[in-house]
Amino acid sequence: MSNNIEKIEYLIKKIVDTPNNSDFYLELANLYTTESEYDLAINVYESLLNIEPLNFVAITNIGSLFFYKNEFNKAINYYSRAVNLGIENFSVYFNLGNAHAELGEFQQAMTNYIKALHLEKNNCQVYSAIALLYQDQGNYEDALIYFDKALSLKNDSTENYVNIALVLMKLGRKTEAVDYFEKAIQLSPNNNSLLLYCANAYSSAVEYDKANRLFDTVIKNNPQYYQAYICYGISLYEQGKIKKAIEMYKKAISLNSNIANGYLLLGNLYCSEKKYELSIELYNKVIQIEPTNSGAYTLLGNTYVMMKDLRSAISSYKQAIDIDTDNDELKLIYIETIQEYIQNREIKGSEDAA
Repeated sequence: MSNNIEKIEYLIKKIVDTPNNSDFYLELANLYTTESEYDLAINVYESLLNIEPLNFVAITNIGSLFFYKNEFNKAINYYSRAVNLGIENFSVYFNLGNAHAELGEFQQAMTNYIKALHLEKNNCQVYSAIALLYQDQGNYEDALIYFDKALSLKNDSTENYVNIALVLMKLGRKTEAVDYFEKAIQLSPNNNSLLLYCANAYSSAVEYDKANRLFDTVIKNNPQYYQAYICYGISLYEQGKIKKAIEMYKKAISLNSNIANGYLLLGNLYCSEKKYELSIELYNKVIQIEPTNSGAYTLLGNTYVMMKDLRSAISSYKQAIDIDTDNDELKLIYIETIQEYIQNREIKGSEDAA
C-alpha cells in the first residue's frame, strides 16, 4: 500500500474536486482491489453508485469483491442487480452461477451457467463449473460428461485431465484414471501434487511398483512434503510392508507434530498389529491435538475393548458420545459395552462365591 499512497491521495482529492467524474472512483476502487483492500474498494464503488445508481461496472465489481470475501449472498444480490439492468454479460451469469454453487444451490447455479453458455457456447470454464456442480451432488457420470466437454475444448490444460482422473477414481475406473493422470504429468512433469495424485491412483489400481517409484520421486523432489509420507504410508500398509509404513508415518509426524492425522494412522496400524499400548498412546495424542475428535475417542474405546478393559472402553465411548450426541450407532455400542461389563462382573461374582 505504501507505494500507492501518493496515488491514492491524488485520486481522493480528484473525487473531492470533481465528485461526478466516475473515472476517478473506478480507478481508486481498482487500486484498492489490487492491494486486497476489498472493504475500501466496496466503499468507493458504493459512493459512485450514490451518483450513478445504474453503473454496471461498479455493481458487478462489488459483487466480485463480496465473492472474494466469501459473502456469497451479498455477491448474488449485486450480480442480480447487474442482470436486472438488462445487459447480457457472460461474466455476470457465470459469476452468479458460481456464487449459487458455493451456497449449494444447484438449480440456481445451473440456470445461470446455461445462460452463460448461450453467450459463449465454447467456454470450457463453464463446462468445468457444471461438472463440479454435478460432482458436488455425487453425480459422477454427468460430471464426467461435462469434464470431457471441457477437455475437448482445451486439451492442453493439466486441470482438465486431473478433474477427469479424479471423477474416474470416484467411479472405480482406476486404470482409466491413471491414464489421465499420466497425461496431466506430461503437461506438468514437475508438479509434485500431481505426481502424488498419480502415485495414489497407481496404488488404488494395485500397481504398487509404479506407485512406489512415484512416491519416491515426490519425496526426493520435496523431502519436507508431509502429505507424501502419509500417502506413501497408507500404500505401504496396503502392500503389507508394515515396517516401512511405520517409518513413513513417523517421518510425517516429525515434519509436523501438530497434525493429528499422522498419529491417527499410526495408531490404527499399531492396533491392527495388536500393539495396543502404542495405539492408545497415539490416540491420546490425537485427542490432545483435537480435543473434540469423537472418532479418536471411539477408536480408543475399541482398543480398550480388544484389551478386555471394558471400564476404560465405557469411559472413552461416553466421551465420544458427549461430542457426537446424535450418533445412535455409537450409543448402541456404548450400551452393549456396559451390558457386557455388568455380565462379566456378575459371572466373576458367581465364581468368587463358589
